[in-house]
Amino acid sequence: MRLYTLTGATALDDPQYGSYTADEQGAFDFPNELSDRLHRFHFGGKPVWEDDIERQERLLNEELERRQDPATLLSAVERLEAAAKAMAPQETSPPSGDDGGDGTAEEPDGPGDGDQGDAKEPAKKTSAKKTASKTAK
Repeated sequence: MRLYTLTGATALDDPQYGSYTADEQGAFDFPNELSDRLHRFHFGGKPVWEDDIERQERLLNEELERRQDPATLLSAVERLEAAAKAMAPQETSPPSGDDGGDGTAEEPDGPGDGDQGDAKEPAKKTSAKKTASKTAK
């Protein structure tokens, strides 16, 4: 019978049946006589070994209790929120006094000096004919 220890043991030496080590899930595959004897063993009124069914029942009950506890749920949500904040890209602003440029001044007649107008507002159109005719009169 397959048994799981509740004490965290990873090996068992029995003088009659030999040595056993736990598998990756912490289970031991014992002969039926040895597993029956170990399964009955209790320490301090609590069982030391459990079988597959008892283990599944215990794990499900622990999960249900954990989900019903509001403090545990709040703690889990806070941990998720902290992890999300840690994963979010951090926006950094340039140090004060730095405009993000390369330190050189723009030429007055070069591009970007404001002569081309604001990109958000369309430029006002003026007709050359109206201007010329008004000055001719």
